[in-house]
Amino acid sequence: MRTNLSRGTTALAVAATALVLAGCGSSGSSAAKSGSTGGSGGSSSSGSSGGSGGKVTLTYVNWDGGMQAAVDQWNKENPDIQVQLSKPAGTGYTLYNKLITNNAAGTNPDVTEVEYQALPALIANKVIVPIDKYVGDISADFDKASLSQVQFEGKTYGVPQNTCPMVFFYRKDIFDQLGLKPPTTWDEYAADAAAVHAKNPKQYIGNFSAVDSGWFAGLAQQAGANWWTTSGTTWKVAIDDAPTQKVANYWSDLITKGLVSPEPNWSPQWNTEMNDGTIIGWVSAQWAPNQLPSIAKDTAGKWVAAPLPAWSAGDPTVGIWGGETEAVTANSKHPAEAAKFVKWLNSSPEGVKILIEQAAAFPASLANQSQEALKTPPPFMSNQADYNTLIAAQAKNTRTFQVWGPNANVTFDAYSNGFAAALQNKTPLSAALTQMQQATVDDLKKRGFSVAG
Repeated sequence: MRTNLSRGTTALAVAATALVLAGCGSSGSSAAKSGSTGGSGGSSSSGSSGGSGGKVTLTYVNWDGGMQAAVDQWNKENPDIQVQLSKPAGTGYTLYNKLITNNAAGTNPDVTEVEYQALPALIANKVIVPIDKYVGDISADFDKASLSQVQFEGKTYGVPQNTCPMVFFYRKDIFDQLGLKPPTTWDEYAADAAAVHAKNPKQYIGNFSAVDSGWFAGLAQQAGANWWTTSGTTWKVAIDDAPTQKVANYWSDLITKGLVSPEPNWSPQWNTEMNDGTIIGWVSAQWAPNQLPSIAKDTAGKWVAAPLPAWSAGDPTVGIWGGETEAVTANSKHPAEAAKFVKWLNSSPEGVKILIEQAAAFPASLANQSQEALKTPPPFMSNQADYNTLIAAQAKNTRTFQVWGPNANVTFDAYSNGFAAALQNKTPLSAALTQMQQATVDDLKKRGFSVAG
């Protein structure tokens, strides 16, 4: 369930046509425009809301573990709509590029997994289609932040599957030894970082990761950033806005003072340091307990989650890192049946229970956030019985961008390149924001989008 956008991406062939994307964000997002979103490529889906009337077989692509259990349960309950699951050759934008290429040939699956950040690009390329007439009004079961990830121009392109609020994980045993409590504000985090490093110059409260663009985006969201907004048919890009500058300058200061490790997430060295207690905290998201066994295998039961530190004391706002939905492709000849499966998977008690137990998801579906399955903490954090209660509380206060841009992958590549260079050259991180801004704007203009400024 962790987003793969954080690991670096390849160039995505975003169409040069205009695309209208009106997000339904919590602050009332404006229309993000770029042309028709309802078209289809290749073998156009022309099914009606009534379905095909006979037995159909749907193809479904998903890279997450545990999804076969969900498919098996669906197939058992729906003998006339059978689903065949396959894993793609690649995840993230490797898959999305293939979907775009195959769209014209009509060879895409009926249903595909899509991370929230990538939906606008697939809409722009007419790879996926709206499913409103098949799933009906789903607004009562999801909060505005979740709905804003899948609704554009008043159309619904998926049923939100999971929500991934950012939280702070820390080694409680070591914090207790140091007489520290989890920081509640970013000022406290900086003070604790200094205290940890003063006690042991080889130990750090956490790290700054130059390879995780989704991580940084979530921190910018918490601070109030909106990297993409629109007015009419014109995009505005504000990656170097004041909130994002604040986040970059904050981490620059910690890095300059040597108070956080510059070792990136997922590197062998970072894994070692997370396992041996050199790094005793991790700013991460809901899915982290599912990753910790492969990161810090010897530390089961030692990690505890706490709310993400706030910029202002008492402010519960948090950003997200990760999350996904399933989308019905334009190539599907059975869109009604495909949408029925998507809705069942992400909002029915049966489907969501399997997602919780098999894929470690925290459901975006409000009705399913009190499921019995969530009363059991993740195995690696069995000491924190209220883990999912904490996540549920944080999920109520998530803040996302009003809309993701149709070339988010270009932005994320620029992040990895610019921030890695800044760390290597010991230059301010804020300079990398300028590079991200310029790369994103240049790419949008190159592809024919109208861009302000």
